[in-house]
Amino acid sequence: MEKQEKQKTLISRSQRRSFCGALHTFAMSVGITAVCMLMTIGVLGLEEPAAEAAVQEAAAFNTASQTPSEPAPPAANGQVIPMGKAFGIKLFTDGVIVASLSDIYTTGGICCPAAEAGLRPGDYLVQADGMEIQSNAALAAYIGRSQGEGVTFLVRRGDEEFEATVTPVFGEGAFRTGMWVRDSAAGVGTLTFYDPGTGMFAGLGHGICDSDAGSVMSLKTGEPAAITLCGIVKGIPEEPGQLRGYFSSDDSMGELLANNETGVYGKLAEVPEGTPIDVMAREEVKAGPIEIIASIDESGPHAYAAEIQKVSNTDQPTKNLVIKVTDQRLLESTGGIVQGMSGAPLLQDGRLCGAVTHVFMDDPTRGYGIFAETMVEQCRNIEEANKSEKD
Repeated sequence: MEKQEKQKTLISRSQRRSFCGALHTFAMSVGITAVCMLMTIGVLGLEEPAAEAAVQEAAAFNTASQTPSEPAPPAANGQVIPMGKAFGIKLFTDGVIVASLSDIYTTGGICCPAAEAGLRPGDYLVQADGMEIQSNAALAAYIGRSQGEGVTFLVRRGDEEFEATVTPVFGEGAFRTGMWVRDSAAGVGTLTFYDPGTGMFAGLGHGICDSDAGSVMSLKTGEPAAITLCGIVKGIPEEPGQLRGYFSSDDSMGELLANNETGVYGKLAEVPEGTPIDVMAREEVKAGPIEIIASIDESGPHAYAAEIQKVSNTDQPTKNLVIKVTDQRLLESTGGIVQGMSGAPLLQDGRLCGAVTHVFMDDPTRGYGIFAETMVEQCRNIEEANKSEKD
């Protein structure tokens, strides 16, 4: 049987409202050493903490906001507004990502057409027979209509693009290719800072990765969204804890512009209030006391005592700092660093020095952090690239 007449696109994307509604509860993630986890961002204004706040009862910070038309608070060159509020995020990929491959059992034997065509987990399928692939459902329907005829995909692998023809086989009641694909991700994390100079936000301190392929997911569109925190699973050795929550609104909080190995970056619909503070240069960050600004419940962000145990300029940009939680309140509530705290800002001597990125599997009181300067540089590079595209 011949293929049905091709349409301009395979399928339109489902409305974000239904996507959000389907995710009533979910685990909030921070990177786990040696494991790529799903992360997202949060947004909140923050008053500059007093120097002694790390060893005293932390106060709730200012959460008021203003419209983008109003000017941001005046800030000297290089200053940003530290955040610390957990927020949800929705990310849709550019094409669909091949998450894994599997064998198909047919009357003629066992095979995997996708593997035979040279596809690998982590590849992005951008087009099928010259048409844009916009969702998992669209691709599945198209393959089902193929009646066993070869489908030529435009594949992106890293910086390389090439074509690969996959011939579906009939097995288990339908035409199949032997590949599992994914077109979106959702979860929660913490926003690190807002940059008044560019109007950009930065969060997570590492990218949103596909949980199967392990690679940073290629962004097509995405947005931050409001969440409600509703519980904590305390971390213990070999079992990282997590914040629990759910999307509390279908309304978009802004636009996601980039997802890369150092974090997520974008624009907010409302500009957060807060006092801009200096960003420490990499060479200024030192071992010693710090504050972690984090939200673990609906009372908002609080300052918690911690320390930097080691500073390292490694080739891994998300693991520059070894940090340890020392605040008894946070240890009693969460056990230390938990999933959902990814992106929590780190302050040293009243300046932004970094952000939480990972928790150690064998010791949840310890984890990794990224230099704040790295995220600021990325933020401004992305803004420049975004301006160039518009011009």
